[in-house]
Amino acid sequence: MRTHYRFGSTWIVPSSTEAVRALLEDVRGYGAWWPGVRVVEDVSSATRRAARLEVRAPIGYRIRITIIESLTADDELRVLMRGDLHGWCMWRMVPVRGGTRVAFAQEVEAQSRPLRLASPVFHHMLAAQHERIMQAAETGMRRALGEVPADPA
Repeated sequence: MRTHYRFGSTWIVPSSTEAVRALLEDVRGYGAWWPGVRVVEDVSSATRRAARLEVRAPIGYRIRITIIESLTADDELRVLMRGDLHGWCMWRMVPVRGGTRVAFAQEVEAQSRPLRLASPVFHHMLAAQHERIMQAAETGMRRALGEVPADPA
């Protein structure tokens, strides 16, 4: 059954790696800058960041996951994912001329019954939805870092 997904996205922002890292480490703030992501509950401990998230895809379905910090390095943040998807995702921040290259990678297996049933038929469409979610992340990150003006109210 085709329920395994591997994703990657990369972009460059004209901000420091420290600013990008601070934004990504603030799990409670994801919903403020990442359209479609809602922080349901911060379940961090004294030693590890963690949160329950709800991700709304552009076509309307919702994925509920818990992310649990598993590794941090100077240039990388990695989390385990549990819930509707099981696996991991990672953000890597590399200084480049004029800013930071932000690379996102994710490898997951669909766990929820609806996703497992839809995956064999709609695998490419679900992957395309992930790409749209990551485009929203890039735009939201740029806005949060002060690179894109906020939408007029």
